[in-house]
Amino acid sequence: MIRTLNIINDYCLILLVFSITFESWDPFQLVGTVSITYITTILYLASWVPLIGRNFHFAPLKKFVIPLLLFICVVLICSALNSEYVTEIKYAFGYRTLLLIVFMTFIAAHLYCKPKILPLALNSYIASMLLVFLLVSLGNGVTYEHGRLRLFGENPNIMGAKAALAFLIAISRLINKFSIKRLLVISAICIPFVSIVATSGSRGAFVSMFLGLAVLLWFRKTSVLKKSALIIFGVLGSGMLITYLLESNPIMAERLLATVEKGDTGRNVLWEGAFNAIKDNVIIGVGFEGVIPTMYKYSGIYLVPHNIFLYVFIAAGLPGIILFMTFLVRLTKLLLVHFKRSGDSLNLVLFVIVIFNMSKQGGSIGKILFWFFFAVLIGSTVHILSNVKQEKLAQ
Repeated sequence: MIRTLNIINDYCLILLVFSITFESWDPFQLVGTVSITYITTILYLASWVPLIGRNFHFAPLKKFVIPLLLFICVVLICSALNSEYVTEIKYAFGYRTLLLIVFMTFIAAHLYCKPKILPLALNSYIASMLLVFLLVSLGNGVTYEHGRLRLFGENPNIMGAKAALAFLIAISRLINKFSIKRLLVISAICIPFVSIVATSGSRGAFVSMFLGLAVLLWFRKTSVLKKSALIIFGVLGSGMLITYLLESNPIMAERLLATVEKGDTGRNVLWEGAFNAIKDNVIIGVGFEGVIPTMYKYSGIYLVPHNIFLYVFIAAGLPGIILFMTFLVRLTKLLLVHFKRSGDSLNLVLFVIVIFNMSKQGGSIGKILFWFFFAVLIGSTVHILSNVKQEKLAQ
Protein backbone atom coordinates (compact mmCIF):
# COMPACT_ATOMS: atom_id res chain seq x y z
CA MET A 1 0.00 0.00 0.00
CA ILE A 2 2.77 2.43 0.94
CA ARG A 3 4.57 1.66 -2.32
CA THR A 4 1.41 2.51 -4.28
CA LEU A 5 1.00 5.78 -2.37
CA ASN A 6 4.62 6.69 -3.10
CA ILE A 7 4.13 6.03 -6.80
CA ILE A 8 1.00 8.21 -6.82
CA ASN A 9 2.90 10.96 -4.99
CA ASP A 10 5.72 10.79 -7.55
CA TYR A 11 3.35 10.93 -10.50
CA CYS A 12 1.51 13.87 -8.95
CA LEU A 13 4.82 15.73 -8.69
CA ILE A 14 5.63 15.04 -12.35
CA LEU A 15 2.14 16.20 -13.34
CA LEU A 16 2.49 19.34 -11.23
CA VAL A 17 5.85 20.22 -12.79
CA PHE A 18 4.37 19.68 -16.26
CA SER A 19 1.59 22.15 -15.43
CA ILE A 20 3.85 24.93 -14.15
CA THR A 21 4.29 26.41 -17.61
CA PHE A 22 0.49 26.85 -17.76
CA GLU A 23 0.37 28.68 -14.42
CA SER A 24 -2.03 31.39 -15.61
CA TRP A 25 -4.05 29.35 -18.10
CA ASP A 26 -7.74 29.20 -17.20
CA PRO A 27 -9.18 26.65 -19.68
CA PHE A 28 -12.45 26.38 -17.76
CA GLN A 29 -13.10 30.14 -17.96
CA LEU A 30 -13.45 30.52 -14.21
CA VAL A 31 -11.96 34.02 -14.14
CA GLY A 32 -8.53 32.82 -13.07
CA THR A 33 -9.70 31.02 -9.95
CA VAL A 34 -9.03 27.48 -11.16
CA SER A 35 -5.98 27.16 -13.39
CA ILE A 36 -4.37 23.91 -14.53
CA THR A 37 -1.57 24.47 -12.01
CA TYR A 38 -4.07 25.11 -9.21
CA ILE A 39 -5.71 21.72 -9.82
CA THR A 40 -2.44 19.80 -10.00
CA THR A 41 -1.14 21.53 -6.85
CA ILE A 42 -4.19 20.36 -4.90
CA LEU A 43 -3.69 16.81 -6.21
CA TYR A 44 -0.01 16.88 -5.28
CA LEU A 45 -0.53 18.16 -1.74
CA ALA A 46 -3.38 15.68 -1.24
CA SER A 47 -1.06 12.84 -2.29
CA TRP A 48 1.28 13.89 0.54
CA VAL A 49 -1.29 13.46 3.31
CA PRO A 50 -0.80 9.71 3.95
CA LEU A 51 2.99 10.02 3.53
CA ILE A 52 3.85 12.98 5.75
CA GLY A 53 4.86 10.86 8.75
CA ARG A 54 7.08 8.65 6.60
CA ASN A 55 8.62 10.90 3.91
CA PHE A 56 8.48 14.47 5.18
CA HIS A 57 11.76 15.56 6.79
CA PHE A 58 11.71 19.16 8.00
CA ALA A 59 15.00 19.26 9.91
CA PRO A 60 17.28 19.55 6.83
CA LEU A 61 15.05 22.29 5.39
CA LYS A 62 14.38 24.42 8.46
CA LYS A 63 17.34 26.79 8.03
CA PHE A 64 15.79 27.86 4.70
CA VAL A 65 12.09 27.72 5.57
CA ILE A 66 12.14 29.38 9.00
CA PRO A 67 13.47 32.77 7.75
CA LEU A 68 10.67 32.80 5.17
CA LEU A 69 8.01 32.01 7.78
CA LEU A 70 9.39 34.77 10.01
CA PHE A 71 9.26 37.05 6.98
CA ILE A 72 5.53 36.30 6.64
CA CYS A 73 5.10 37.18 10.33
CA VAL A 74 6.84 40.52 9.76
CA VAL A 75 4.52 41.23 6.81
CA LEU A 76 1.52 40.48 9.04
CA ILE A 77 2.74 43.01 11.63
CA CYS A 78 3.35 45.62 8.93
CA SER A 79 -0.11 45.02 7.52
CA ALA A 80 -1.64 45.42 10.99
CA LEU A 81 0.10 48.78 11.34
CA ASN A 82 -1.20 49.80 7.90
CA SER A 83 -4.65 48.28 8.15
CA GLU A 84 -6.20 50.83 5.78
CA TYR A 85 -4.79 48.79 2.89
CA VAL A 86 -6.18 45.44 4.08
CA THR A 87 -9.70 44.49 3.01
CA GLU A 88 -9.58 40.82 4.08
CA ILE A 89 -7.51 39.02 6.70
CA LYS A 90 -5.97 36.66 4.10
CA TYR A 91 -4.34 39.65 2.41
CA ALA A 92 -2.72 40.76 5.65
CA PHE A 93 -0.13 37.98 5.58
CA GLY A 94 0.04 37.37 1.84
CA TYR A 95 -1.72 34.01 1.78
CA ARG A 96 -0.49 33.16 -1.74
CA THR A 97 3.12 33.71 -0.76
CA LEU A 98 2.62 31.60 2.36
CA LEU A 99 1.07 28.82 0.27
CA LEU A 100 4.00 28.95 -2.15
CA ILE A 101 6.47 28.65 0.74
CA VAL A 102 4.57 25.55 1.90
CA PHE A 103 4.56 24.29 -1.70
CA MET A 104 8.33 24.83 -1.92
CA THR A 105 8.89 22.99 1.36
CA PHE A 106 6.97 19.89 0.28
CA ILE A 107 8.69 19.64 -3.10
CA ALA A 108 12.11 20.17 -1.49
CA ALA A 109 11.29 17.41 1.02
CA HIS A 110 10.16 15.16 -1.84
CA LEU A 111 13.42 15.66 -3.77
CA TYR A 112 15.48 15.24 -0.59
CA CYS A 113 13.73 11.95 0.16
CA LYS A 114 13.78 10.71 -3.47
CA PRO A 115 16.69 12.36 -5.33
CA LYS A 116 16.32 10.02 -8.31
CA ILE A 117 13.06 11.71 -9.29
CA LEU A 118 14.76 15.06 -10.01
CA PRO A 119 15.79 14.22 -13.63
CA LEU A 120 12.21 13.08 -14.32
CA ALA A 121 10.84 16.33 -12.89
CA LEU A 122 13.17 18.42 -15.05
CA ASN A 123 12.31 16.29 -18.10
CA SER A 124 8.65 16.98 -17.37
CA TYR A 125 9.36 20.71 -17.32
CA ILE A 126 11.19 20.52 -20.67
CA ALA A 127 8.36 18.44 -22.20
CA SER A 128 5.83 21.01 -21.00
CA MET A 129 7.70 23.85 -22.68
CA LEU A 130 7.86 21.82 -25.90
CA LEU A 131 4.07 21.44 -25.69
CA VAL A 132 3.74 25.21 -25.25
CA PHE A 133 5.75 25.72 -28.43
CA LEU A 134 3.64 23.20 -30.35
CA LEU A 135 0.35 24.71 -29.22
CA VAL A 136 1.51 28.28 -29.89
CA SER A 137 2.70 27.21 -33.35
CA LEU A 138 -0.82 25.90 -34.01
CA GLY A 139 -2.28 29.22 -32.86
CA ASN A 140 -3.57 28.01 -29.50
CA GLY A 141 -3.18 30.03 -26.30
CA VAL A 142 -2.10 33.22 -28.07
CA THR A 143 -4.04 36.32 -27.03
CA TYR A 144 -3.49 40.05 -26.77
CA GLU A 145 -4.35 42.23 -23.81
CA HIS A 146 -3.97 46.01 -24.09
CA GLY A 147 -1.79 45.43 -27.14
CA ARG A 148 0.58 43.01 -25.35
CA LEU A 149 1.12 39.40 -26.36
CA ARG A 150 0.07 36.77 -23.84
CA LEU A 151 0.80 33.06 -24.11
CA PHE A 152 -1.71 30.93 -22.17
CA GLY A 153 -2.63 33.92 -20.03
CA GLU A 154 1.00 34.64 -19.13
CA ASN A 155 2.77 37.91 -19.87
CA PRO A 156 5.61 37.54 -22.39
CA ASN A 157 8.36 38.25 -19.85
CA ILE A 158 7.55 35.31 -17.59
CA MET A 159 6.91 32.94 -20.52
CA GLY A 160 10.26 33.99 -22.00
CA ALA A 161 11.93 33.27 -18.65
CA LYS A 162 10.33 29.80 -18.57
CA ALA A 163 11.70 29.08 -22.05
CA ALA A 164 15.16 30.36 -21.09
CA LEU A 165 15.26 28.06 -18.04
CA ALA A 166 14.25 25.06 -20.17
CA PHE A 167 16.95 26.00 -22.70
CA LEU A 168 19.63 26.09 -20.01
CA ILE A 169 18.57 22.77 -18.44
CA ALA A 170 18.82 21.12 -21.86
CA ILE A 171 22.16 22.77 -22.74
CA SER A 172 23.67 21.73 -19.39
CA ARG A 173 23.06 18.10 -20.30
CA LEU A 174 25.01 18.58 -23.50
CA ILE A 175 27.89 20.28 -21.71
CA ASN A 176 28.02 17.64 -18.97
CA LYS A 177 28.20 14.77 -21.45
CA PHE A 178 29.08 15.91 -24.96
CA SER A 179 28.63 13.74 -28.03
CA ILE A 180 27.59 14.39 -31.62
CA LYS A 181 24.37 12.45 -31.11
CA ARG A 182 23.49 14.46 -27.99
CA LEU A 183 24.41 17.66 -29.83
CA LEU A 184 21.91 16.91 -32.60
CA VAL A 185 19.13 15.84 -30.22
CA ILE A 186 19.54 18.72 -27.75
CA SER A 187 19.91 21.30 -30.53
CA ALA A 188 16.57 20.12 -31.92
CA ILE A 189 15.04 20.39 -28.44
CA CYS A 190 16.43 23.89 -27.86
CA ILE A 191 15.16 25.41 -31.12
CA PRO A 192 11.56 25.69 -29.79
CA PHE A 193 12.80 27.38 -26.61
CA VAL A 194 14.76 29.96 -28.60
CA SER A 195 11.68 30.52 -30.74
CA ILE A 196 9.51 31.19 -27.66
CA VAL A 197 12.08 33.70 -26.38
CA ALA A 198 12.01 35.41 -29.77
CA THR A 199 8.20 35.44 -29.80
CA SER A 200 8.04 36.88 -26.29
CA GLY A 201 10.24 39.85 -27.17
CA SER A 202 11.48 39.79 -23.57
CA ARG A 203 14.86 41.42 -23.00
CA GLY A 204 15.19 39.59 -19.70
CA ALA A 205 14.66 36.19 -21.32
CA PHE A 206 17.14 37.13 -24.05
CA VAL A 207 19.81 38.08 -21.50
CA SER A 208 18.94 35.06 -19.31
CA MET A 209 19.94 32.58 -22.00
CA PHE A 210 23.37 34.07 -22.52
CA LEU A 211 23.97 34.90 -18.87
CA GLY A 212 23.10 31.32 -17.95
CA LEU A 213 25.27 29.89 -20.70
CA ALA A 214 28.20 32.01 -19.49
CA VAL A 215 27.77 30.73 -15.91
CA LEU A 216 27.51 27.13 -17.16
CA LEU A 217 30.77 27.39 -19.07
CA TRP A 218 32.68 29.47 -16.54
CA PHE A 219 31.96 27.22 -13.57
CA ARG A 220 32.31 23.95 -15.48
CA LYS A 221 34.98 21.83 -13.78
CA THR A 222 37.06 20.36 -16.61
CA SER A 223 40.47 20.62 -18.21
CA VAL A 224 41.66 23.92 -19.66
CA LEU A 225 41.56 22.47 -23.18
CA LYS A 226 37.98 21.21 -22.84
CA LYS A 227 36.83 24.43 -21.18
CA SER A 228 38.42 26.48 -23.96
CA ALA A 229 36.68 24.34 -26.59
CA LEU A 230 33.34 24.74 -24.78
CA ILE A 231 33.80 28.50 -24.51
CA ILE A 232 34.60 28.78 -28.23
CA PHE A 233 31.56 26.64 -29.04
CA GLY A 234 29.46 28.76 -26.69
CA VAL A 235 30.62 32.04 -28.22
CA LEU A 236 29.92 30.85 -31.76
CA GLY A 237 26.55 29.43 -30.78
CA SER A 238 25.66 32.60 -28.89
CA GLY A 239 26.57 34.73 -31.89
CA MET A 240 24.22 32.72 -34.09
CA LEU A 241 21.44 32.89 -31.52
CA ILE A 242 21.81 36.64 -31.04
CA THR A 243 21.67 37.19 -34.79
CA TYR A 244 18.56 35.03 -35.12
CA LEU A 245 16.75 36.63 -32.20
CA LEU A 246 17.43 40.20 -33.29
CA GLU A 247 16.50 39.53 -36.91
CA SER A 248 13.35 37.59 -36.05
CA ASN A 249 12.03 40.15 -33.58
CA PRO A 250 12.67 43.82 -34.48
CA ILE A 251 10.79 44.92 -31.36
CA MET A 252 13.29 43.10 -29.15
CA ALA A 253 16.17 44.64 -31.11
CA GLU A 254 14.69 48.11 -30.60
CA ARG A 255 14.16 47.54 -26.85
CA LEU A 256 17.72 46.23 -26.39
CA LEU A 257 19.09 49.23 -28.27
CA ALA A 258 17.15 51.58 -25.98
CA THR A 259 18.61 49.80 -22.94
CA VAL A 260 22.18 50.00 -24.24
CA GLU A 261 22.06 53.57 -25.53
CA LYS A 262 19.80 55.25 -22.96
CA GLY A 263 19.95 52.91 -19.97
CA ASP A 264 16.19 52.50 -20.29
CA THR A 265 15.13 49.25 -18.63
CA GLY A 266 11.45 50.10 -18.88
CA ARG A 267 11.41 50.21 -15.07
CA ASN A 268 13.41 53.31 -14.26
CA VAL A 269 10.45 55.35 -13.02
CA LEU A 270 9.15 52.45 -10.93
CA TRP A 271 12.52 51.81 -9.30
CA GLU A 272 13.06 55.49 -8.54
CA GLY A 273 9.63 55.65 -6.93
CA ALA A 274 10.38 52.46 -4.96
CA PHE A 275 13.62 53.90 -3.54
CA ASN A 276 11.75 57.02 -2.41
CA ALA A 277 9.04 54.86 -0.81
CA ILE A 278 11.68 52.84 1.06
CA LYS A 279 13.25 56.02 2.47
CA ASP A 280 9.95 56.84 4.19
CA ASN A 281 9.25 53.25 5.31
CA VAL A 282 12.68 51.92 6.24
CA ILE A 283 11.83 50.11 9.47
CA ILE A 284 8.13 49.36 9.14
CA GLY A 285 6.86 48.36 5.71
CA VAL A 286 3.36 48.88 4.37
CA GLY A 287 2.41 45.20 3.96
CA PHE A 288 1.80 43.39 0.68
CA GLU A 289 -1.49 45.15 0.02
CA GLY A 290 0.05 48.55 0.63
CA VAL A 291 2.79 48.20 -1.99
CA ILE A 292 0.80 49.25 -5.06
CA PRO A 293 -0.92 52.28 -3.39
CA THR A 294 2.48 53.35 -2.03
CA MET A 295 4.07 52.95 -5.46
CA TYR A 296 1.31 55.08 -6.97
CA LYS A 297 1.97 57.75 -4.37
CA TYR A 298 5.70 57.92 -5.15
CA SER A 299 5.84 57.08 -8.86
CA GLY A 300 2.43 57.94 -10.23
CA ILE A 301 2.14 54.39 -11.60
CA TYR A 302 -0.27 51.88 -10.11
CA LEU A 303 2.12 48.91 -10.29
CA VAL A 304 4.48 46.92 -8.09
CA PRO A 305 8.17 47.93 -8.44
CA HIS A 306 9.11 45.00 -10.73
CA ASN A 307 11.98 44.00 -8.46
CA ILE A 308 11.64 41.40 -5.72
CA PHE A 309 14.08 43.13 -3.36
CA LEU A 310 12.40 46.52 -3.65
CA TYR A 311 9.01 44.87 -3.28
CA VAL A 312 10.02 43.02 -0.10
CA PHE A 313 11.63 46.15 1.38
CA ILE A 314 8.52 48.26 0.78
CA ALA A 315 6.20 45.55 2.10
CA ALA A 316 8.15 44.37 5.14
CA GLY A 317 10.71 47.07 5.89
CA LEU A 318 14.26 46.42 7.09
CA PRO A 319 13.41 43.31 9.21
CA GLY A 320 11.64 41.72 6.26
CA ILE A 321 14.41 42.28 3.72
CA ILE A 322 16.99 40.95 6.22
CA LEU A 323 14.99 37.73 6.66
CA PHE A 324 14.47 37.32 2.91
CA MET A 325 18.16 37.93 2.25
CA THR A 326 19.02 35.41 4.99
CA PHE A 327 17.14 32.79 2.98
CA LEU A 328 18.96 33.71 -0.23
CA VAL A 329 22.41 33.90 1.37
CA ARG A 330 21.98 30.49 3.01
CA LEU A 331 20.84 29.03 -0.30
CA THR A 332 23.82 30.61 -2.09
CA LYS A 333 26.26 29.08 0.40
CA LEU A 334 24.60 25.68 0.01
CA LEU A 335 24.87 25.83 -3.78
CA LEU A 336 28.53 26.81 -3.65
CA VAL A 337 29.34 23.91 -1.30
CA HIS A 338 27.44 21.55 -3.60
CA PHE A 339 29.28 22.87 -6.66
CA LYS A 340 32.69 22.43 -5.02
CA ARG A 341 31.88 18.81 -4.24
CA SER A 342 29.98 17.78 -7.38
CA GLY A 343 31.40 20.04 -10.09
CA ASP A 344 27.89 20.43 -11.55
CA SER A 345 27.16 24.09 -12.24
CA LEU A 346 23.50 23.71 -13.29
CA ASN A 347 22.16 24.63 -9.84
CA LEU A 348 24.24 27.82 -9.81
CA VAL A 349 22.88 28.69 -13.25
CA LEU A 350 19.26 28.12 -12.22
CA PHE A 351 19.76 30.24 -9.10
CA VAL A 352 21.34 33.13 -11.04
CA ILE A 353 18.59 33.12 -13.67
CA VAL A 354 15.77 32.86 -11.12
CA ILE A 355 17.13 35.79 -9.10
CA PHE A 356 17.82 37.80 -12.25
CA ASN A 357 14.23 37.40 -13.44
CA MET A 358 12.73 38.03 -9.99
CA SER A 359 14.71 41.27 -9.97
CA LYS A 360 12.93 42.60 -13.04
CA GLN A 361 9.43 41.13 -13.07
CA GLY A 362 6.32 42.30 -11.31
CA GLY A 363 4.55 39.90 -8.97
CA SER A 364 7.45 37.45 -8.98
CA ILE A 365 6.96 36.67 -5.27
CA GLY A 366 3.62 35.12 -6.19
CA LYS A 367 4.83 33.05 -9.15
CA ILE A 368 4.90 29.29 -8.64
CA LEU A 369 7.70 28.97 -11.23
CA PHE A 370 10.33 30.63 -9.04
CA TRP A 371 9.33 28.81 -5.85
CA PHE A 372 9.47 25.52 -7.73
CA PHE A 373 13.06 26.19 -8.72
CA PHE A 374 13.91 27.21 -5.15
CA ALA A 375 12.53 23.81 -4.13
CA VAL A 376 14.67 22.08 -6.76
CA LEU A 377 17.79 23.91 -5.59
CA ILE A 378 17.21 23.11 -1.92
CA GLY A 379 15.92 19.55 -2.28
CA SER A 380 18.65 18.41 -4.66
CA THR A 381 21.59 19.82 -2.66
CA VAL A 382 20.68 20.00 1.05
CA HIS A 383 22.02 16.47 1.68
CA ILE A 384 25.50 18.00 1.26
CA LEU A 385 25.13 19.72 4.65
CA SER A 386 24.75 16.38 6.42
CA ASN A 387 27.87 15.07 4.69
CA VAL A 388 29.86 18.17 5.71
CA LYS A 389 28.79 17.81 9.36
CA GLN A 390 29.78 14.13 9.40
CA GLU A 391 33.18 14.94 7.95
CA LYS A 392 33.79 17.65 10.54
CA LEU A 393 32.88 15.25 13.36
CA ALA A 394 35.26 12.65 11.94
CA GLN A 395 38.21 15.06 11.91
